[in-house]
Amino acid sequence: MEVKILSKCDADEAQHLGTNTLSVLNGMDLSTNPYLSDIKSKLSTETNTLSGALSIERKHEFTKELAELDNDFDSRVICVKKFIEANIYSSDETIAKNAEKALDKMASYDLLFYNLGYEKEIARAFSLVEEYEKPDMKPVVDSLVGVAAPLTELKTVATKLNTLYLKNQDIQALKEDTIPSSIQKKVVIDIFNNELLPYLMVMAKVQADEFGDVYAKITHYIETINTKIRARRNRPASEEEENSEAE
Repeated sequence: MEVKILSKCDADEAQHLGTNTLSVLNGMDLSTNPYLSDIKSKLSTETNTLSGALSIERKHEFTKELAELDNDFDSRVICVKKFIEANIYSSDETIAKNAEKALDKMASYDLLFYNLGYEKEIARAFSLVEEYEKPDMKPVVDSLVGVAAPLTELKTVATKLNTLYLKNQDIQALKEDTIPSSIQKKVVIDIFNNELLPYLMVMAKVQADEFGDVYAKITHYIETINTKIRARRNRPASEEEENSEAE
């Protein structure tokens, strides 16, 4: 009976089948069999591509970590702003004027810049800190009570946020440039069903000594996966699944 991989085979199962089958084929001498050697080469290439797709899809995106760090960033910006504003009410006239000057500088970047997207808010935070560290502004900021510590904290958090944001962007770019495993698995399955298995089935009959065990091992792997697929297909749908299908 002809054996084929069922279409409901998932990407992990297809990758597992590809890896196990290649292990079996690697034990054969294919130096005089260019046809099977070519199939093996294609299966190896496409299985490796599938493995790479699965690996990239499982790379962790730092959505939660970014949100938490962004909240801390927002708090640091607000803290700096509040301390500067408090100094405006200082009894020392010089400090009060310096506070107004520092606040005006911050306002030029938009006092609510921490509500902007990651790229804009990070860029403005770095730029603001640089402005406060310039020779004409540093003495002004240093004179303000309680501002130095939260300003340092803002610089630290902005650096951490920028590093994590760039790392997350790299992961997203990788995923966008990678063939989805749901598509790549079909390429692997097609090689099995339309090239490798039909060939091995015939050869197992005409050259049983050389191909019999190979075909038996590979079809055993496939039947094991097919059994799992049939079990999933026949499993009663949960109430949640039934509701979803009904919708």
